[in-house]
Amino acid sequence: MNRMTIQLIHQLWEKIFTNSFPVSAMPDSLSDALLAAQDGKITLNSPVDIGHRFRGRVDYDRAACIGCKLCIKVCPANAIEFLPEEKKVQIHNDRCCFCGQCVEICPVKCLSMSDEFLISSYERKEQITTDSGKPLPTEGPSEENLPISMKKTVYRIDKEKCIGCTICAKNCPVHCITGTVKQPHTIDEEQCIGCGKCAEVCPKDAIDIQEIDIPSTEKAASETGKE
Repeated sequence: MNRMTIQLIHQLWEKIFTNSFPVSAMPDSLSDALLAAQDGKITLNSPVDIGHRFRGRVDYDRAACIGCKLCIKVCPANAIEFLPEEKKVQIHNDRCCFCGQCVEICPVKCLSMSDEFLISSYERKEQITTDSGKPLPTEGPSEENLPISMKKTVYRIDKEKCIGCTICAKNCPVHCITGTVKQPHTIDEEQCIGCGKCAEVCPKDAIDIQEIDIPSTEKAASETGKE
């Protein structure tokens, strides 16, 4: 008899006395375990606390989506599918790696990370998110901590390079580009959402990305009142 066999026999003999919850006392089924917990015979472990930075299933506000497809471009797992007829997307949770890149790049904030982690199922169609409704608002900075100015990403057309092909205007998801054929076009910076679709399709690279300041009138007014 080798040392391993002796050790196994020793463990089998000692386990029933040293284990605080021996196998012989374990309920035969889950329903029996729940009944035992209800009667106070056993104690169930409490659920795991979810931190505020936890990344669970991706919530998708379909109504707010503009179909810019930026989330598809940055998704490393190819978990987001574009529906061309509806100009919306659907998310395959069985492929998602929960990196959160789609949430960060979405210009209209229609994607958010939920705290839902129990997403396994027997049906593949249950792993597809087509609409989660409007995501819950997140707590932002207080008015006292708001900056006097904020940055906004916009795209501007170089009139010397623009040939007026109208491709950018046709691909703009919010229709903020105007102009006539063979004439330089213009982007309405107030309506621009910074999706970058125009720069992507421009054949002459005539569209540049820039950051502009957006004054916070409320903050400026409060600062003036304090003075």
